[in-house]
Amino acid sequence: MRTLLLLPVALLFSLPAFAGKSGRIELGRRLFMDPTVSRAARFSCASCHSPEHGFSDPRVLSEDENGTTARHSQPLLDLRDGAGMHWDGEFFTVRELLVARLAPTADAQAQAVALAARHFSAARGEGGDETAFGERIRQLRPPSWIAAGAPTVTFAAPLARRLEEEGRYAAGFRAAFGSPRVTTDRLVDAMEAYVLSLRSGTSAYDRDDLSPAARRGLALFRGKADCASCHAGERFTDDRFHNTGVAFVAGSPVDAGRAGRSFVARDRARFKTPSLRDVARRAPYMHDGSFPTLLDVVVYYNRGGTRNEGLDRHIRPLGLERGEVDDLVAFLESLTSDERPGLGRAVAHRSDTRIRIEDLKGKPVEGLRVELTPYGDRLGSEGAPGAGPAAMTATTDKAGVLSFRFPRSTHVMLSAEGLAIGEGQPLPDCVREARLIAAPKGATAVRLKGRGLPKRLVGRSDRNDEIVLDRVRRLGANEALYVADRPPGESIVVVFENLPRGLVSRRYPLGIGKGFSEAIDLRPDPTPPPRPASTGAVSTRARERVREAAAPSPADDRESPPRGPSPSSG
Repeated sequence: MRTLLLLPVALLFSLPAFAGKSGRIELGRRLFMDPTVSRAARFSCASCHSPEHGFSDPRVLSEDENGTTARHSQPLLDLRDGAGMHWDGEFFTVRELLVARLAPTADAQAQAVALAARHFSAARGEGGDETAFGERIRQLRPPSWIAAGAPTVTFAAPLARRLEEEGRYAAGFRAAFGSPRVTTDRLVDAMEAYVLSLRSGTSAYDRDDLSPAARRGLALFRGKADCASCHAGERFTDDRFHNTGVAFVAGSPVDAGRAGRSFVARDRARFKTPSLRDVARRAPYMHDGSFPTLLDVVVYYNRGGTRNEGLDRHIRPLGLERGEVDDLVAFLESLTSDERPGLGRAVAHRSDTRIRIEDLKGKPVEGLRVELTPYGDRLGSEGAPGAGPAAMTATTDKAGVLSFRFPRSTHVMLSAEGLAIGEGQPLPDCVREARLIAAPKGATAVRLKGRGLPKRLVGRSDRNDEIVLDRVRRLGANEALYVADRPPGESIVVVFENLPRGLVSRRYPLGIGKGFSEAIDLRPDPTPPPRPASTGAVSTRARERVREAAAPSPADDRESPPRGPSPSSG
């Protein structure tokens, strides 16, 4: 559920020194932390790549808008020096990964087809399986990333349009690009600049300040344990794919690994070698998160992995004694920097922010005590890893205005007893003046966008119950605030039955009795159908499959989000 409604009055960027490349990095940092900066407006990049956990996830598997991810989240440090993104090398560049996450689904669909064709073209001389390629292309027909057979639900409006209309990042885009206009290219540019700026810090290994145990572990790493055969170079990775046996259970692989992308049988259960920089911060380990500690990892390799026909030749029993195992772990821990990587610069002067809080009718809420909780990423290097600014409180004046100075964090969340303030959108530190709407937590308020919205909307839930929404106030020429006539309950899915012509009737989530439900955009999606992808050196039959996959269908992304395997599977 989102709980924040932002109606910008004036937006003044507080970081005038950040412009050009630095402005893009700082804008990208804030977009990275915001859960509304996603197709479903529910999960941020940081949801799976936590800055305080080595830009990985402390959970074995992550949760995103598509459900549970298939693999453990990979770290994001030093990507500008590497090659191939994800455990199976799905993406060649960071930019392609971001397009898959942020672009209109038709564009992401076209890119997915093009990437599959590129992988298959590269595998032609290595026995690439055209049947497997054809099946992949068939699966990529939209909608492509909700489980097959699941009812489709429209989560949110196209991302770039939604962010531009909300205006929360207008000043950030102006600082980074010279105007507040939000486009998919600008979104990707900013977040790519941020991700590529993430560098691992200086470790004890870099300072040549190893403990005696770590120094013995380094000798083992390069010698008896032979870890350096795959974890090579300054980043401690060869950027290649290896079968280490981790994917095998009872003699069979449970994950196709690289073969699922390359269409080459010998790549079965091979996964990319991860960098060991900052490795001690990001447990659990392996593509499936199956090892809770570094000790578990070393013990596994010391035993010789899991035997299988395609096991990498470097995986063999190592014969390490317990003391040597501990020394090797000590060396791995020495590769972690003292300071958390990716910290943003704290700004010396941050002017006061003024937020007017209104009730559902538009009247100011006077004397409201509001808690402001730091959110997103902390700024500045003070404090131990995980430490950040404390929450604070402020009270609205007679005009309903809340005045406060931003803590050293990229965002804040606002909350008050008995009220849901807005739609759960975190407030970024580039906002200086805005209006927020507060709703009683037992109510069901929802913002609707569309031309010619009526005073009353009638919908039908997935349980065939009638839902009536009454217009409370207009928020703009094509936007209004509605309240449902339903008692508190759980979220449901609703289809509206009396929409004016020109608006789109889809299945929409509606949070009943939560104060605010998610905003619903009833306007048609202007996204054009995807262009046929370049197929490279593939057969005529394969080219035809690509053309079929790129063609619009009745269930394409202009009507609903795609289905199939989650693209967030790492």
